[in-house]
Amino acid sequence: MKKVLWIVLPAIMLFVGTAGAQDQNRIAPMLEKGTKELGFNGSIDFEGPAGGMDVDLDLRYGYFLARYIQIGGFGNYSRTMDGDVDRYGLGGFGEYHFFGSGWARTIPYVGADLGLYALNWDAGENQNAVVFVPRIGIKWFLRDYVAVDTNFYLGLATEDIYINDNSGDKYDFGIKFGLRVYF
Repeated sequence: MKKVLWIVLPAIMLFVGTAGAQDQNRIAPMLEKGTKELGFNGSIDFEGPAGGMDVDLDLRYGYFLARYIQIGGFGNYSRTMDGDVDRYGLGGFGEYHFFGSGWARTIPYVGADLGLYALNWDAGENQNAVVFVPRIGIKWFLRDYVAVDTNFYLGLATEDIYINDNSGDKYDFGIKFGLRVYF
């Protein structure tokens, strides 16, 4: 999986950089008051720890209250350990976007999620937890209304709802990739 990540990540960065270079004169991402955002991110691991397919998906809807300030809601679904563990989550998020760098049409941001999660484990452990997930990331704008999102996250929960090394933990961290569409 790490080999695939090291091949795919530079390819995405090259694609985003060249797409931005083709249209440098039109850097006007839609981050103004009243703009709406639909986001999708996550991962699919075709050979997870138990040998089956693992999935972690987020769907987001946000609204810009003011220029560069966004709030919204999200839903999360995660399936791990060959389907033995399912996790569902609902909550809200906020993001603050910084001024663009001008390089390849990038906009850095900080954000945080706050939500309620439920973990259903076939081994008999069912947990409910409040989760806080601070994030720091970059949105790579392909057009004014489409961006690739890359963010580093740290998930902190009140109960053991994250699966790390085939056991439950109160934390998780990593990098997520996604797509954001503005209208």
